Amino acid sequence: MKSFFKVIRWFYPGLRIKRWIGLLLTGLILILVASPHLSETRFLLRIVYVVIFAVGFVTLISGTLYLIKSFFDAIYPHEDKDFIDIIYEKRFLARGPKIVSIGGGTGLSTILEGLKEYTSNISAIVAVADEGGSSGRLREEFGILPPGDIRNCLVSLAEAHQLMRDLFQYRFTEGEGIKGHSFGNLFITAMTQVTGSFKDAVKESSRVLAIRGKVIPSSLDRIRLRAEYNDGSFTEGENKISDEVKPIRKVSLLPSEAHPNPEALEAIREADLILLGPGSLFTSIIPNLLIKQISEEIAKRDIMKLYICNVMTQRGETDGFTAADHLEMLINHSASDVVNCCIVNSGRLEYKLLRKYAQDKSFSVIFDRERLHNMGVRVFEADVVSKTNYLHHDSVKTAKEIMNIYNFFKNQ
Repeated sequence: MKSFFKVIRWFYPGLRIKRWIGLLLTGLILILVASPHLSETRFLLRIVYVVIFAVGFVTLISGTLYLIKSFFDAIYPHEDKDFIDIIYEKRFLARGPKIVSIGGGTGLSTILEGLKEYTSNISAIVAVADEGGSSGRLREEFGILPPGDIRNCLVSLAEAHQLMRDLFQYRFTEGEGIKGHSFGNLFITAMTQVTGSFKDAVKESSRVLAIRGKVIPSSLDRIRLRAEYNDGSFTEGENKISDEVKPIRKVSLLPSEAHPNPEALEAIREADLILLGPGSLFTSIIPNLLIKQISEEIAKRDIMKLYICNVMTQRGETDGFTAADHLEMLINHSASDVVNCCIVNSGRLEYKLLRKYAQDKSFSVIFDRERLHNMGVRVFEADVVSKTNYLHHDSVKTAKEIMNIYNFFKNQ
């Protein structure tokens, strides 16, 4: 009796499957009726049965396809894409390379936006030392890891409708207690309370946004950054480091022996290529490499390990830095062999934008080609800069060059 009621449920009104089941069954009946008579000796009669068989076959196939589409639309709605395009896209992306992209801030999320068009096997390993803005307030009030960079990466990898992506990025401009917070940060915070862990909150948020790949905090420890300057002074706190506007000698973690997220180590071990940057050198990229086991796992891998050099210097962090200075500082803070190639922008920078950046003491990164070559890394030059309102990496152009370099390495 229970089985009978389970069958009956398939015929409830509004499911949009009864019509397609009926079409499928009609086609099957026509095929069964016509099949025994296809060898009929009377010519006209044989033609009639062949036509019935053909109509039945077309009806059967149509019913089957529409039934599958009805299921698919209910489970995975995509109003702006055809059914066959979705299937092809899923299959194509599933065969893409396993990419690990390491960093934080807007630099990492920009790269992910482009890479998701080439593969769904992306693991974004994100720094968790942020102490400023909404993330810093939530970290302090709720004792959680900072959600801001995690949120940006989730949105960049999302397949969810644009409205949902905009919702996660929406920042409250008024309201006591919530002014300055983004909805996505509050959502991840609430999800942490519901699931009991930040790690599970990120996973559940990934499902809500239907992301291509995974977003992985580099550590589940509550860590802070400490900067030592060339004059011997120190500053603690990620949000305060660049405020000093002094040359940074090195940065370190507090506590110094931060534990890596096991998922981050697993992703690195399985990667086909590893990307570092772009983004804030001392506060977004290097903090991930200060976790000893992460640097060591990267160094072990005999694969393409690409550093994406910043287009512009950052006031308070990399004033006066050349491309080689960026790379040298990256290597000095990590295990040897974490990088074997780098990509530097060779595209023309818009003069009006350069003037705009100069007002904030930010200047183009000088491409010291010979010094980079002498550091033992393979250097690639490409036009990867955005030419809109900001001088940062263009997600589409950068992803294309990354895949070109990857294919070059793979075919060697």
